[in-house]
Amino acid sequence: MRSAPLFILAAVLGRAAPTPMTLVSEAEADPLRSAITRKEVWTQDAARRLRAAADRRLKEGPWSVTFERPRGLDLDAHDYYSEAPNWWPNPEDPGGPYLFREGRANPDRFSANRVALNSLSDAVFALGTASYLFDDARYTQRASLLVNTWFVNPKTRMNPNLENAQGIRNWNTGRPEGIIEGRALIRAIQGMEFLQETGAWDTKEQAAVRKWFEDYLRWLTQSRNGMEERRSGDDHSSWWAAQVAAVASFVGDDAAARMSFDFYRDRIFPRQIRPDGSAPREEARASPWFSVFNLEAYTMVCRIAEVQGVDLWGVRGKNGATLGTVIDYLKPHLLDPRQWNREQANDLETDALYFLAFAGMGTKKPEYIALYQRLEHPDKAWLNLVDLLVGRWEAAGHQTRH
Repeated sequence: MRSAPLFILAAVLGRAAPTPMTLVSEAEADPLRSAITRKEVWTQDAARRLRAAADRRLKEGPWSVTFERPRGLDLDAHDYYSEAPNWWPNPEDPGGPYLFREGRANPDRFSANRVALNSLSDAVFALGTASYLFDDARYTQRASLLVNTWFVNPKTRMNPNLENAQGIRNWNTGRPEGIIEGRALIRAIQGMEFLQETGAWDTKEQAAVRKWFEDYLRWLTQSRNGMEERRSGDDHSSWWAAQVAAVASFVGDDAAARMSFDFYRDRIFPRQIRPDGSAPREEARASPWFSVFNLEAYTMVCRIAEVQGVDLWGVRGKNGATLGTVIDYLKPHLLDPRQWNREQANDLETDALYFLAFAGMGTKKPEYIALYQRLEHPDKAWLNLVDLLVGRWEAAGHQTRH
């Protein structure tokens, strides 16, 4: 009679270690999938939109940095390359270094690799998430193809660094500031974690992808560009920390993850935020929405930490400011952009508003979730998942004020 319990124990101990999750905890993922399977009312609209987004992605890609290359530069074909957005040719010196024009993006800059990275990350997120939540092999197979093309295949893989991102023509081929373009990889990581949860993703390909991200993490934390980005003191350092946290979580590097959490707690938040919740470095930029962009990075770090069992939501600066102070400071401007007391021509990218949902759940303040639901945001797979997480949070007994 003792053999059965021993057999069960052996089976449990013999299972593979749980997949590390970055933005969605194990405690959320499986109940969410079960609720969708049971067609609980609160899941149906967001699940329908998420499936539709994944269906669209079935027909897109694959993408690779090798498919489109900049002219006149001696770079490895596998190097990611992009050009800084606000730099323009000098009409008085066409062959000289480009000139900076604050708040004016050059439409003729080389951006093919950046566009491809964003598309790849969105597609892998949509397909990986759908493959897990809907148990559909079509999504799994397509996501695997996209991942293989970008990260694994020797002919098309990207070199694991952003050394040549946001270069300035006739001056350099890359700058530390270009690292911020890697934030799209956070969505790809979560999509791949869902993909692994299906049990249908090739284990050799998984190992190759993790090796890619281990190399990328090493570059982020040890390269000259990575160190300069860390020290930038504005939204760039915030997004550097968010990337390090996400990649470290994905590859299981607990030390690097703790370092990013400590960096946010001890350096980023207390040094960037005033007592009233404003961020002077961001408000000095051409668009006031950089303050929202920076806050998005904060909540990304806090959410990743929460999934790892670390509470950063309550971090308080020496001046008394908290994340809630920042949100409350920005709330009037979110409701009415005309509240910004300065001229600006840029509109808010409303797909960033998920920070309100994460902050609402993390700080247990339903009013932030109510604001997220009140504000218009686009129909994207990433936000569809956020809507599902919010729906589960509300179904568990939390309330929001509409």
